[in-house]
Amino acid sequence: MQALEEAPHAFGTTYGEAAQWNAARWEAQVVEFATFVAVLDGRDVGVVRGAAHRSSDLCELISMWVAPTARRQGIGAELIDRVAAWAKAVGATALVLDVVAANAPAVALYERTGFLRLDGASMGELAPNESRLVRSLVTWSVS
Repeated sequence: MQALEEAPHAFGTTYGEAAQWNAARWEAQVVEFATFVAVLDGRDVGVVRGAAHRSSDLCELISMWVAPTARRQGIGAELIDRVAAWAKAVGATALVLDVVAANAPAVALYERTGFLRLDGASMGELAPNESRLVRSLVTWSVS
């Protein structure tokens, strides 16, 4: 709820909508999406969620947030690595996400953690104000 309140532009659900959800709806969210929460000094300071993609070799990073007071401490990168490890463990070869193109700090974080811009609509529709990024989960080795 903190994420929806602090950064309403970054999510597909509003604070008002989520505030109306019953316990069963919240429980279903945790079952449907891989959810990782960052805790600092006993407080929740970040969250990232992953989801299966219609293409079986992909997973999606569907939402991420770090509290303003906890930013620039490596928490965002750690959350991204956690969801990437989950995606790899379930057999994905890449992790994709859509980000508001004007959110320069988020785009910079994603690029620092191995995401590259993906042009075209090969993975479905993209909102006009968003960019699609992809991170390979394949480890290459040379023998």
